[in-house]
Amino acid sequence: MPDNFFEHIYSKYNTAEYIKTDPILFPHTLEGNTEFIAFTAALFAYGNVKAMQKFLYAFFDSCGTDPYTLKPNPDRLKYRFQTVNDVEAYCNAMKRIYNDHGSLEKLFANGALEAFNIIRSNYFDTLTPGIKFLFAIPEKSASKRLWMFLRWMIRKDDVDLGLWMNYNAMDLNFPLDTHVHRMSVSLKIITQNESGVKAREKINSYFRKLSPLDPVKYDFALTRLGIAHKCQYEPSERCAKCAEYGICKFC
Repeated sequence: MPDNFFEHIYSKYNTAEYIKTDPILFPHTLEGNTEFIAFTAALFAYGNVKAMQKFLYAFFDSCGTDPYTLKPNPDRLKYRFQTVNDVEAYCNAMKRIYNDHGSLEKLFANGALEAFNIIRSNYFDTLTPGIKFLFAIPEKSASKRLWMFLRWMIRKDDVDLGLWMNYNAMDLNFPLDTHVHRMSVSLKIITQNESGVKAREKINSYFRKLSPLDPVKYDFALTRLGIAHKCQYEPSERCAKCAEYGICKFC
């Protein structure tokens, strides 16, 4: 059964106006292979937002936006956990993946875990710490960036791209980041100490009851409260100045 507050947040914040506050900005605005741009933007979407955006703009400018003609890191770029060699290895791997499979959609046909195992096993000579971080195994971690990418590819609305037609939104998992974790603790879906796969499964269960056919529908909108409006998802001095004050679940 839909929740009135979540529906209100979705209608207000799940709009093109807020795309600029999210890494989905890159596949929406850059020319090239949209699927590849989205995958790269999602994988590197961690850490400081300004630093992440700076790296991604530099990456696409230097290496390109077409996986078939990727340049292997000519400007010697690196980003936090990924070394210069990791970025080069990523470029080479993606070029090979597209040559072998034609698209990530085809590679992911048998599931995210299978796809990541294939990528890790077949397309990297060495699984460095930086590569392992990019391709964390979904069964062993919350894999926030993977599920965010899949949300972009499978759902279709004013924000999500909906490029993959042979997948079902009802099978998606909630991308678990700090905002979703804080929100879920506030709603008593999980405890403060719960994280990873266990927390993700509890959050999935909660939202599947609200929206069985589209359980990650509210993800983008709810995280805008924290990203765009600095919401702490609990009562604070900011609440009285918030546009959602009086109807918000977290005040």
